[in-house]
Amino acid sequence: MADLSIAFFSLLLLFFSLSLLVFLAFIVRPRPVKVPIKNRHVFITGGSSGIGLALAQQAASEGAKVSILARNIGRLEDAKESIRLSTGRDVAIFSADVRDYEAVKKAVEEAGPIDVLVCNQGVFVPQELETQDIEEIKFMIDVNLTGTFHLIKAALPGMKNRADRGPGSIAIMSSQAGQVCSTFCSSLNFNGLAKI
Repeated sequence: MADLSIAFFSLLLLFFSLSLLVFLAFIVRPRPVKVPIKNRHVFITGGSSGIGLALAQQAASEGAKVSILARNIGRLEDAKESIRLSTGRDVAIFSADVRDYEAVKKAVEEAGPIDVLVCNQGVFVPQELETQDIEEIKFMIDVNLTGTFHLIKAALPGMKNRADRGPGSIAIMSSQAGQVCSTFCSSLNFNGLAKI
């Protein structure tokens, strides 16, 4: 009889534990967030090519006011024409180097209030750390990290002061340029730590 009570209690405890796990999984699971962009200002760096250009085309096709920033004015003009041809919408273009805070601040001010900031700029110079020039490392950090801080610092005051424009959003993109640690760990043969 005691064995039957213990078995019943064990099953009850197991059922309760599983029910609690299912409940917690349901309430804490990540949920995708769709940021509304129609009739809102989306400012995208690295917007003259690649992922930035694709994001700009998508945002324009969904009815957003789009501004793109990159260094090369020729590529910006090509991107502007490409977006206009594919969506029928004009975009604003700004040529600036994200390493230069004053240039970024000027572009952000000229663009006007930003609702969605997409920090998509990035560079990566693939080499083993021990053979890489320190200036290349500084260049990657300046573009990828410091440039992102420059953008957010320049845009944030205007984003916080928007009146009745819905939620503001900042997206920070990362690609291979964000995986410098893997190169560093691989160059030291710490293969087990390469996925930090």
